[in-house]
Amino acid sequence: MRTALIIALLAQTLPGETPRWIGSGACEPCHRAIFESWAKTGMARTSGATGDLHQKDFRHEFRDGRGVWTYEVSSRAGELAVRAYKANGMTAGTKLSYFVGSGSVARSYLTETGGFLYEAPVAFYVRRGEWGLAPGYERYASPYFARAVAPGCLECHATGVQPVAGTQNGYASPPFLEGGAGCERCHGAGSVHARTGRREDIVNPARLDAERRDSVCEQCHLSGEVRVPRGDMAEFTAGQKFADYAVAFSRESSPARMTVTSHVENLAMSACRRASGEKLWCGSCHDAHRQPAEAEKAAWYRSKCLTCHAESACPEKPARRAAQADNCIACHMPRRRVSDAAHVVFTDHSIPRRPRNEDAGGGTVNRDAPLAAFGERSPGARDLGLAYAILGAREQNATYRERAFGLLESANRSHPDDPQAIAYLADLYRQRGEDGKAIPLYRELMRIDPGQSGAPAALGAYAMERGEIAEAIRLWRRALEISPALPLVRVDLAMALIRRGERDEAREVLGKALRFTPEFPAARQLLDQLR
Repeated sequence: MRTALIIALLAQTLPGETPRWIGSGACEPCHRAIFESWAKTGMARTSGATGDLHQKDFRHEFRDGRGVWTYEVSSRAGELAVRAYKANGMTAGTKLSYFVGSGSVARSYLTETGGFLYEAPVAFYVRRGEWGLAPGYERYASPYFARAVAPGCLECHATGVQPVAGTQNGYASPPFLEGGAGCERCHGAGSVHARTGRREDIVNPARLDAERRDSVCEQCHLSGEVRVPRGDMAEFTAGQKFADYAVAFSRESSPARMTVTSHVENLAMSACRRASGEKLWCGSCHDAHRQPAEAEKAAWYRSKCLTCHAESACPEKPARRAAQADNCIACHMPRRRVSDAAHVVFTDHSIPRRPRNEDAGGGTVNRDAPLAAFGERSPGARDLGLAYAILGAREQNATYRERAFGLLESANRSHPDDPQAIAYLADLYRQRGEDGKAIPLYRELMRIDPGQSGAPAALGAYAMERGEIAEAIRLWRRALEISPALPLVRVDLAMALIRRGERDEAREVLGKALRFTPEFPAARQLLDQLR
């Protein structure tokens, strides 16, 4: 009797107990079959150390689009590295420490320098079986190792990301506690459930209301043209509402576009979703614990379609080849090129009645079209202003920057302590030449969010204009502590150091700039002058 009482007491959730993350391995003893099946899925393999992935030695070379630089990717004794070189003998390279991507479509790679993570300029495209430039790197004329990896980049591909406070891309070692999207990404922190074994102490997405259920998937598969943070997505856990942490915006009246993470938006546009409403969700067709083998896919997804559609409902079936007769996804969920990554195709979740003829762009996009929030009729001035500002900066879109300006001014009057709004509003004031309004905002941003490099970088420039060299050096050093790979800041700092006669430190600063961007003209010219 006493033993039974002790067991019953232990099984109870302690008052005020907050569940902790314990890792997917803790789930295996009680859920072995599910765990072993999940471990073979793409979600379980979306990140990790390269040494765990590349065991065999190899060496592969390819040329950039201009035929100027040659990239060599090699693996030796489990260590993966990239080296770039050109005919004049110039070379640059680094170790590839981590991979990102399940390997079903492509994999990107991360480099580590002094505890800071950067995206490598190379990627492996699985379906082509080839190495090439990573998405977005084709616009650089030379190797670029300075693309900082912010926590948001890892939060969908890893579990338990460990950013270092006060930096933009600094991480503990290892940078994440578990590679891949672990069990707790969809079920919430598991410490209490592991102790009690009770269903009510763990999240089952299928038992949540529709908004919270869909939020589990939206945390990684809803991006729109731009995603505006409302809170810290690192704090999001299954059972909460995605809308409390972020909102996604897309262009109104523009054709549907395929992007790497546009699955939720595309599904929402489908006739199937509109007809079924909240009944149809990602879990209607996908089992997060199991990924059907290639030979099973046609039958697997056809069985999902037949839960709503009768076989006679497909008018195209008699005209199709016999090999495709029972393959619904071949026509209605084809693989299409995405608009935000070269050499990559993903499944079209808009479920078109007939295959689309257009490419990834989906037709001509109106770059100045108004932005609309996914799932919301009237987003606030702050969110809409940030959406315009972020896209305006990314695309150098003057129309969007102008729309952002008035909205963010209004948002700042209502919420003067919002660091994201302050950061973009200060930049807009600076671009408009209203320095008297920009400077106080940058100072306020440094006070309330000392982990953003933009404020000390801008204030350093203002200090230099006033002839305050020591203050400019202090501020630029602070910016580089937050994010070391800022080539322009490094050049500015070097010039200030030279004016103070600190030439040795200037050489060191420029040398680091060239390790990140080996052909950065301003840094190379200044270093040559010092020599």
